[in-house]
Amino acid sequence: MIDLKTLSQIERKVLWLACWTIHNANTLREKDEIKVGGHQASSASMVSIMTALYFAVLRPQDRVAVKPHASPVFHAIQYLMGNQTHENLQNFRGYGGAQSYPSRTKDVDDVDFSTGSVGLGGAITAFASLTQDYVFAKGWKSSQDKGRMISLLGDAELDEGNIYECLQEGWKHGLRNTWWIIDYNRQSLDGVVREGLQSRIAGIFKAFGWEVVILKYGALQMAAFAEPGGEILRTWVDACPNSLYSALTYQGGAAWRARLMDEIGDQGDVTALLDRRTDDELARLMENLGGHCLETRPWPVTKTTMPD
Repeated sequence: MIDLKTLSQIERKVLWLACWTIHNANTLREKDEIKVGGHQASSASMVSIMTALYFAVLRPQDRVAVKPHASPVFHAIQYLMGNQTHENLQNFRGYGGAQSYPSRTKDVDDVDFSTGSVGLGGAITAFASLTQDYVFAKGWKSSQDKGRMISLLGDAELDEGNIYECLQEGWKHGLRNTWWIIDYNRQSLDGVVREGLQSRIAGIFKAFGWEVVILKYGALQMAAFAEPGGEILRTWVDACPNSLYSALTYQGGAAWRARLMDEIGDQGDVTALLDRRTDDELARLMENLGGHCLETRPWPVTKTTMPD
């Protein structure tokens, strides 16, 4: 098992490579005036999850459908593994270069499922798992070859209707060996995801027999919540609208302190909790959400939301 320090170093390298790939395509290489795009934010929100998955969790028999807009992260990981070339990263979204969405036919790296149309990555893993069950039921492969079918989805991908057709088919046919990891970052190219949608999403999955696991808080946050006054801080975090949380994250530690002191910091234990941290430490604490923390462990299944 890879140690956490090494995994963190890999995470930073993957993030740098993914950001450089997009920046190079839009700014550094010779091209027309039109930018080619590349989804920086969609990639950044998946770096921790994909680093943990590819470098600490996956087995040879597992298969992954990568969120289309996280393709720079996938290509960066494959580059570190020796399955992608520097030239293809330099030519990202160009002719013959690394593809904007992972492609089995156009990419040279180890793509399990093409996910060029958003929403298809979820459905394809479910039906691949059902197909795998059929193959094993026929005795065509041995049990040790059975893998997990894993889909990395953006929250806005759940707007696609085929997702819910797939959930129903999976329930009817006893779907198993399937993970869907939903990047619940509450942002999409079309707008901001509606507040509170995570509870609706969780309810739908539970209705179709899925086990839903929370990865909302990072290790720093969970440790702070265990301190005197921590429960009050967690209640504030849970109630904070996405727009305000995003604005305070952008503004930094001093803004976090001013807002928290104004709203909950006059209650003794909470004030002491905040005072024990510098502005930089407070910013790290408030930005330490589960989807960006390699140390995070899932909550018990009774606590039901999606990765944040």
